[in-house]
Parts: sequence; C-alpha cells; structure tokens
Amino acid sequence: MSNFPTCSSCGAKMTDFDGVSWYSCPKCGNMVKANDDGSMSWESDVFAKGSKNHKSDFELADFSRGGDLTEG
Repeated sequence: MSNFPTCSSCGAKMTDFDGVSWYSCPKCGNMVKANDDGSMSWESDVFAKGSKNHKSDFELADFSRGGDLTEG
C-alpha cells in the first residue's frame, strides 16, 4: 500500500507495517488491518470485548469445535 492509512486516534500517518496486513501508528500505537477486499478494520473493532450468543447446542458446537454435532 503506497498510501499509509491515517490514525483514527491521533491523526498521524500509520507508517509502521508488519509486512502482512497490520499498520500501526508510531505516535500512539493504534492499529488497523488492511483486508483483502481493500477495506480496513481497526484493532478496537476486531478485538472488541463482547460475547457471541448461540441459539442452539448445534451452533455452539459448530463455533467452538468447528465440527458437526449429531443427535444420537
């Protein structure tokens, strides 16, 4: 990316790049991820505190184990 993103916290250019997808602000440490589709995701949004609500045991099993749950 030739144009570095601007920090949403302090307004500085986010010139520190990890070589993969994360830019960080040299002044305040705020971070933003460059997504494959060209959009940006701020660290505070990606790692926001909160919980997922699952409506069934099947959803929970799929989310937590990545597998299928069958009734037996």
